[in-house]
Amino acid sequence: MLRFGIIGTNYISEWFAAACRDTGGRAAATAVYSRNLDRGRAFAATVGVASAVDDLDALIEAVDAVYVASPNAAHHPQAMRAIAAGRHVLVEKMIGTSTAQVTELFAAARANQVIAMEAVRNVHTPAHRLVRDALPRLGTLRHARFEKLQYSSRYDAFRAGEQLNAFDPALGNSALADIGVYGLQPALDLFGVPPRTSGASVWLDNGFEGGGSLQLDYGTLVADVVYSKIAAGLGPSVIYGEDAALTLDDPGELSRIELHERGGAGTVLLDGPRVTPGQTMRHEVLDFVDQVDAGAIDPRWADLSLASRRIMDEQLARLS
Repeated sequence: MLRFGIIGTNYISEWFAAACRDTGGRAAATAVYSRNLDRGRAFAATVGVASAVDDLDALIEAVDAVYVASPNAAHHPQAMRAIAAGRHVLVEKMIGTSTAQVTELFAAARANQVIAMEAVRNVHTPAHRLVRDALPRLGTLRHARFEKLQYSSRYDAFRAGEQLNAFDPALGNSALADIGVYGLQPALDLFGVPPRTSGASVWLDNGFEGGGSLQLDYGTLVADVVYSKIAAGLGPSVIYGEDAALTLDDPGELSRIELHERGGAGTVLLDGPRVTPGQTMRHEVLDFVDQVDAGAIDPRWADLSLASRRIMDEQLARLS
C-alpha cells in the first residue's frame, strides 16, 4: 500500500482522501500538512487521516508519496522539496505555473528515481478511454469542440470587491490553466500535439484571464477548446468525423456519450448518473500507483502535462 501525505486541507484534499480509500487497499492517506496545526487536526479527524503536522519535512519523512493540493504558486517548490527527499509526488493541476517549472520537476523526478504526475482527473477515467476507443467509428476526424464553462463559486465575492487568490494573476492563475485544462488535455491525448495554435481570451479589470477560446490547428482537423470561470456553459462538447460524431455532456465530469452516425440514429455509448469530481479521482490515483509499482514515469502523462503547459504559456503570452 502506498502511503500518501496530503499538503492542503481544502475540499479537493477531502476528495483525494476518499479516493484513496476507494482504491482497494492500494493507496491510503496517512498524514496531512497544514501551516495551522489546529486546522490540520480538524481535517484529519474529518477524513480519517491518522496524523497532522505543521512541519513539511516531517510530513515528507513519514510517507511514501506526497499529494500537493496547496495554492498553485506553492506546487512547484513543495513538489521539488519532496522529490529531493526521495518521495513520489502527485501534484494537483497545475503541476507548474510555467513550462520551465514543469520541465524541471520531471527532470528532478527522473534523476531521483521517483514518480511525478499531474492530477488532471478526467483523462484517467474509463469514460475518456471510451471516447478514445470510439474515435475510429467516426471516420476521418475534421472538427472538435471541447466546452467547459464553469461559473466559479468564488466569482460573486470577487465581483463584490473581495480580493481572492483564485482570481489573482500574480499567483500564476488563469481560467485556461484552471478550467481550460479539462478540454485541452483530452484534446491533446486524443489527437496529439498540433503544429499551430491560436486563440482569444476574456480579461478582467485586474488582469486575470477569466475565459477564452483556444484553437488547435492540425491541418486536417481543427479542435476548439472553450473555457470560462465567469460564465456557466450549456454544452455539449462534440467530436466530428466524416462518417459520424460523438457528443459529450461534460469533458471534465463525463457521464453521457452518444454516437451520431451521419444520416442515422444516435447510439448511446454511456449514460450514467451525473458524476462529481471526487467520484473520478480514484482513477488518477490508481494510474499513479501503477507507475510507482512499475518504477518508471509513464511518458503519456508526463508528455501531456508538458505539452499542455507549453501551449498555455504560448497562448497567455500571445494575448497578454
